[in-house]
Amino acid sequence: MLTITAIIYLLITVIATILLVVYIISLSASKKLATPPRKTGSWSPRDLGFEYEKVEVKTADGLTLRGWLIPRGSEKTVIVVHGYTSCKWDEWYMKPVINILARHDFNVVAFDMRAHGESDGEKTTLGYREVDDIGAIINYLNERGLASRLGIIGYSMGGAITLMSLARYEELKAGVADSPYIDIRASGKRWINRVGAPLRYILLASYPLIMRLTASRTGASPEKLVMYQYAKSITKPLLIIGGQQDDLVAIDEVRKFYEEVKKVNSNVELWETTSKHVSAIQDYPREYEERIVGFFNRWL
Repeated sequence: MLTITAIIYLLITVIATILLVVYIISLSASKKLATPPRKTGSWSPRDLGFEYEKVEVKTADGLTLRGWLIPRGSEKTVIVVHGYTSCKWDEWYMKPVINILARHDFNVVAFDMRAHGESDGEKTTLGYREVDDIGAIINYLNERGLASRLGIIGYSMGGAITLMSLARYEELKAGVADSPYIDIRASGKRWINRVGAPLRYILLASYPLIMRLTASRTGASPEKLVMYQYAKSITKPLLIIGGQQDDLVAIDEVRKFYEEVKKVNSNVELWETTSKHVSAIQDYPREYEERIVGFFNRWL
């Protein structure tokens, strides 16, 4: 029969083992968050019928971002920003929106963000430093004489980058944010809900630790990636696209953010669809094209 001392020792050992396992899982999860798998592709704008240039931009911290510039002889240029784990080769939304914009004679710029595609960087910062990287892209476009009538469109993480960039850069005249995360902490937790049980429950239980470890790895505080704090600084024309079936960004968060921007910006629009995450472009291709092209033609 076990003594009380032995039982206490056993309990301490079990608890310590559980905590160690949780810490190891959290450490692994935070590493995966900060270092997403790189995706590339084989198609290019030429496959869509457009001539293009392969271009590079140096970030403030010395990384090289690699992308495409599709010149269409226009004064209007649009930067297209992909989402987390995606790249400029994405075929779900990047390829169709590049095609839409170029067909309507907008100059189009699409880069792989840091730690994605073929750009440099070991870690993503989930939008934090990426906003600085947009500044480097804008400087490049200024040097090329392509920033006088400049817009931006982004998807998911790229949508959040779009919102933060509109709040910061005067050169950006208008922007479209499709399925932008509004609160990275809430969207991260919803991402975990996509994971199968029982790992999902372990990740949810250890989520605060995962977020802290990820912040330590990336140098990006989650509190800086909550969009409400930028709402009052977005005074440029803005179109927000939100989906009622989006499992990563709650439509109520999108509505609340829209209302916050609306307090200071009469030129903000919300297009609420029945789509899932970044899927309106697939579900409503004709309306999507009309809305995007009409928006940028109106404001650039």
